[in-house]
Amino acid sequence: MPEKITLRAVEPEDLEFFYKYENSHSLWAFGQRREPFSKFALKEYINSCDKTVYERGQLRFMIVENGNNTTVGTIDLSDFDYHNQRAEVGLFIVEEFRNQGFAERALKLLVDYAFNFLHIHQLYAFVAKENQSSVNLFVKTGFDYSAELKDWFYHSKKYQTVVFFQKIFV
Repeated sequence: MPEKITLRAVEPEDLEFFYKYENSHSLWAFGQRREPFSKFALKEYINSCDKTVYERGQLRFMIVENGNNTTVGTIDLSDFDYHNQRAEVGLFIVEEFRNQGFAERALKLLVDYAFNFLHIHQLYAFVAKENQSSVNLFVKTGFDYSAELKDWFYHSKKYQTVVFFQKIFV
């Protein structure tokens, strides 16, 4: 069966995608940033993507649907810790492409890449407990439910509990 998606490197043509989604207020609840990015800052970010994960401490892939070459989201390794061989996973799927298997396939491809090419020992993710589809995704792809972090995210005038997932390669 042919692959449904490809994970590809960030390209200059992705500027408008980043400008739209990195500046979406509804997505800020799940990140560290609470202010918009300028196009200049995003261009600088894209230009820095030619550095390795070892140099930048992060790696972002664009999730592209094969056949029509549509970008359906992004998947990231961040807080890459070479010494301890671990990295955090971040995942975003454009709303109109959710619940179609893109997230699961992208996460499986990323896990394979992290283990076989970067030789990472551990991947981890912080998922809002209320986000049941993401909780199910990480469980389904072999991540272990390791802990709950109470009042970890603040969104819509209330604190949210986060589930901490880990996938350890032995």
